[in-house]
Amino acid sequence: MKRRFAVALCLVMLCSTLAAGFFGNRASAISEPADEISSTEFLHNFSEALHIIQMNYAEDIGADKLVYSAIKGMLRALDPHSNFLDPKEFASLREDQHSRYYGLGIRVRPQYRDRGRVVIVEPPAIGTPAQKKGLRAGDVITHIEGVPIDDWTSDEVVNNLRGPRGTTVNITVERQGISEPLQFAVERDEIPTYTIPYAFEIRPGIGYIKIERFAESSDEEFRKKAEELGVEKLSGLILDLRNNPGGLLNQAIAISDFFLPRGEIIVSTKGRAVGSGRDYHSKTVEEIKIPVVVLINRHSASASEIVAGALQDHDRALILGETSFGKGLVQSVYTLENNTGMALTTAKYYTPSGRLIQRDYSVSSFEYYYMNENGTGSTLDDSQREIRETDSGRTVMGGGGITPDIVEPTQELDRFEGILAAKDVFFQYARRVISGDVAAAESFTKQLKKIETGKSEDKVPDVIPELVITEGILADFKEFLRSRNIEFKEEDITDSAVYIKRRIKEEVYNSSFGLQEGYKVGIQGDRQVLKALEVLPEAKLLMTSGRIKPAMQNQSN
Repeated sequence: MKRRFAVALCLVMLCSTLAAGFFGNRASAISEPADEISSTEFLHNFSEALHIIQMNYAEDIGADKLVYSAIKGMLRALDPHSNFLDPKEFASLREDQHSRYYGLGIRVRPQYRDRGRVVIVEPPAIGTPAQKKGLRAGDVITHIEGVPIDDWTSDEVVNNLRGPRGTTVNITVERQGISEPLQFAVERDEIPTYTIPYAFEIRPGIGYIKIERFAESSDEEFRKKAEELGVEKLSGLILDLRNNPGGLLNQAIAISDFFLPRGEIIVSTKGRAVGSGRDYHSKTVEEIKIPVVVLINRHSASASEIVAGALQDHDRALILGETSFGKGLVQSVYTLENNTGMALTTAKYYTPSGRLIQRDYSVSSFEYYYMNENGTGSTLDDSQREIRETDSGRTVMGGGGITPDIVEPTQELDRFEGILAAKDVFFQYARRVISGDVAAAESFTKQLKKIETGKSEDKVPDVIPELVITEGILADFKEFLRSRNIEFKEEDITDSAVYIKRRIKEEVYNSSFGLQEGYKVGIQGDRQVLKALEVLPEAKLLMTSGRIKPAMQNQSN
């Protein structure tokens, strides 16, 4: 006990010394020097409180928990994005940055059925250990290493499926249509986690690329996807940064570099530490020279805002969607002892026009800050936001995110559609279709079985059969809903028929041909994507003349 306390005390002494510096700088703005707490007094108070907690708290509490909480509290006093990372959090961050982990290559999710909560497998990625061994979407995992997982959380399931490369994990699953449980022994391997999961021609001659986050592999992934698409031969490109929370600064710079001529400023950083302030310029020799529409929404943040801001300020792309989150702070990640880490804000970043897009966090709680419930990215009126100009003189605003050139809100589900999505009925119904239990889909399932018989384990078939959602399938779907005790009226089905048909087809394609093929189906009903296709001519006008039609500019400014 004394040894643990001594170690904890040493750590807290170090943390407290740092805290005195951080808090002292803040206090000087609001208090007279005579009222400041000296670092010695602060350290004494902190050490005394720690000792009392260790000796007298009702339960035994680990020194590591107290110290970690102390550091978290210290960083929380600075800004919403500085944070202490315990070993689990730090390992997860490193996995995300390196875009790889060791495991089976499957995603799992809880699902509630008549017998209670179960854990189901989502479509395994092609070429992963799980897919090669024959695990399928919809399989229900019941045991791992012979241990029932009925009361396990999803995190506990994932942690037990992951492990050192080359080791084996034994899984028991239940599969629809098979009476006996299936046993799988799957060897773990390195699983790449792609930051650009989707890239395809959404219309003939028009490309679509989705970037989910920015990690070490993003620039190389983008280069490869662009080459596969033959991007220079396309007539336009939609770059989707919606729901992209950000990531590595250098990768945001690298992605922007693909679109800007050599020598243009991409982003500037300004900080107090030596070397934290600099301008980052594009270095490419051959940039992509086609019209671009960038999609953003209220959950696009940080690195995604750097890309959107750079292309907007240089009049290189039309920005469409909702005002982004508004995170203009740069975190440096420091490795600490005991496999822990610290993400510390060391600089602010500015777009090429000089905009700081960081939303205000001084007058609200961090919980409210992250809620972003109004979708504007700012608590400021437009009259309070700084005004800047793009290269051609178009007006853009700082403070509170990137405001799109064309505002197009996210399409919300209606009440009935929301119920269907929440109850996960489309995934379940897709399993019914694929298994051949829907007579109206017999033609499709026959083609599917032929493909399954001769399909290579690591390749999507060259020709994908078309699943037409007929009135017969809709009638069967209604019976399926009734069997699940989901109440509806006929007008609910009629009013949501387009959505229902698309979602059934999307989930069938997800499970049968891979996530990208399902995604292609789903995106055809995406209002923001459809609007992006419509305004691509305006993106061409912007690229060639630096302007867009006044009526469009007025939608956002």
